[in-house]
Amino acid sequence: MQVNVFVSEVEQDGTPTAMLVLPFGPEAVIPEHLRKVKWRYFATADADDALIGLGRRGVESALATDGYVLTTPVQRTRLASAPGSPDH
Repeated sequence: MQVNVFVSEVEQDGTPTAMLVLPFGPEAVIPEHLRKVKWRYFATADADDALIGLGRRGVESALATDGYVLTTPVQRTRLASAPGSPDH
């Protein structure tokens, strides 16, 4: 299943960036209570994309029930550099 991913504007007040996942296609509607947030289109992705941080079933279930998923972007941390890399 393909989904549209939007991210909120970056605020400098410590508010974390939010990520809004909507169905792909004309049924995608930003919920009324989230319309005051400034959203920017980020990507079209698979429902199980690691960036979303939920499995396909979780995303599909939330979209079927609520019509959207609201989360925060998954951040990856580099734990160790590979041997032979410039950082090693």
